Amino acid sequence: MEREALEAGARQILLTNLRKGVADWNGKEFSFVVPSLRGYPFQWFWDSCFHAIALTHLDLDQAKSELTTLMSAALPDGFIPHIIFWEMDKQPEFLARNIVGMVSPNYSSTIQPPILAYAVERVYQATGDEDFKDAAIPILTSYYRWLRINRDPDGDGLISVIQPEEAGTDCSPKYDEVLGISELSNQGFIAALKRVYEAYEPLRGDDKKILETNIFHIEDVLVNSIYAFSMRSLARLLGDLPEAAEFDKEAEKTRDALIAKCWDETTEAFYDLSGTEESVLKTVTISSLMPLILDDLPRSIVERLIERWVLSEDDFWLPYPLPSVPASSAKFIPGNPRGFIWRGPTWINTNWFLSHALRRHGYSEIADVIVEKSHEAVEFSGYREYYNPYNAEGLGASDFGWSTLILDF
Repeated sequence: MEREALEAGARQILLTNLRKGVADWNGKEFSFVVPSLRGYPFQWFWDSCFHAIALTHLDLDQAKSELTTLMSAALPDGFIPHIIFWEMDKQPEFLARNIVGMVSPNYSSTIQPPILAYAVERVYQATGDEDFKDAAIPILTSYYRWLRINRDPDGDGLISVIQPEEAGTDCSPKYDEVLGISELSNQGFIAALKRVYEAYEPLRGDDKKILETNIFHIEDVLVNSIYAFSMRSLARLLGDLPEAAEFDKEAEKTRDALIAKCWDETTEAFYDLSGTEESVLKTVTISSLMPLILDDLPRSIVERLIERWVLSEDDFWLPYPLPSVPASSAKFIPGNPRGFIWRGPTWINTNWFLSHALRRHGYSEIADVIVEKSHEAVEFSGYREYYNPYNAEGLGASDFGWSTLILDF
């Protein structure tokens, strides 16, 4: 697909999905892109970060507004929610179909992968807007400190998620054992998730106590890779300010912990850790590859991840790479998952992360194939939520916002 056609399609989706107004509950102006008109009518944390990056190729003012709106939802302690319900009239229908951990009626009490600092850096690089950067820095420093204080109870540099949606890979098979899923279906996942929510209900708002329950306490490889990656961005944004060294040091600590605790020499993959005892969840998924986004990952590990997993035609190197679960897995579902997502299809956002990572590590030819196949998938099926890795059939939501990241490949 020609660049002009890609941009035209992306612009139409991002403008159609754009929401502007003033929130009844706090009087703040909002201007953001919903992930999809069907099923996703509010502002989602990492979706907005992806939208802003895509918008740097189309509308710089809206790219800034996207992140400014997101950061305006930050609480005084630094926390920024996973979902912000700017338009409350849409909430009853949404909550009738979805379960959301909440303390306030206006936003979720959960997080998503912390890519915000990188998104701010990209928008700042595109605009050169010093006022935008200066306004963002105190919000970002408070947010990443909040994550460290509230989600890293043992101080090892790895932050924890308290339920699957916080990692962005909702129904990934790596969580099956921890959740105790008895029926491998979306219904089975929801039933397991409800048990987690019911246990958490009296503790909502106190993440430290929730983690102490050890019900779902996961040091997630994807989340921590993005955490370290984005703290490098924050350090660069801080420049000569003294706090820059703080976040560079924390990024190094997280990288070192990923290697020391999550890397497995025998299987040549990274794995999540579960509970205070840090039990290894030995299930390979797309998350196992995500430390590749770290520029300072040791070269030997980079080479082994690529040779063993990325280029394996039995695993991730399918006709439309890279699937969310390797094809060799007994739990691989390449086609329509009927809501049981992140168990096989290929996603544009993870391809975006990993194609850039491969290029930075010197594997441009592999990156080029991923980019080409991602373009083919969008050309064949449009901007869908995810794609069948064998035939590029579009699946999930239509006109899906973060798939416009194809503009940034």
